[in-house]
Amino acid sequence: MSLSDDEVALKIVVVGNGGVGKSSLIQRFATGLFTQEYKKTIGVDFLQRSLSLAGISINLMLWDTAGQEEFHSVTRAYYRGAHGAVIVYSASDPESFANVEDWKKRVSNECGEIPMDGG
Repeated sequence: MSLSDDEVALKIVVVGNGGVGKSSLIQRFATGLFTQEYKKTIGVDFLQRSLSLAGISINLMLWDTAGQEEFHSVTRAYYRGAHGAVIVYSASDPESFANVEDWKKRVSNECGEIPMDGG
């Protein structure tokens, strides 16, 4: 896909422990819908949202990764080529907050120094 000067495509990986709400966060942002039912992500899922900022068309490709340990060998391959990462934790799960630094290291190991935000 060829992009013009006023078009940008960005790959963003969303990582964090299992069950913290990564899929719900992405679905709400990309589609405006929110579901409270928990459905474990198996491997990786993908949603997209297009928006415009200062006259530039931005295509955000949001990669929803499984947080469970058994999927790490599969999901980390999807980190490559990412332009940024969002690290998600749950305020009701102290362990998920304690693991934020581990998630930063995992992303950095695969992607190098890219912008990351946690929350």
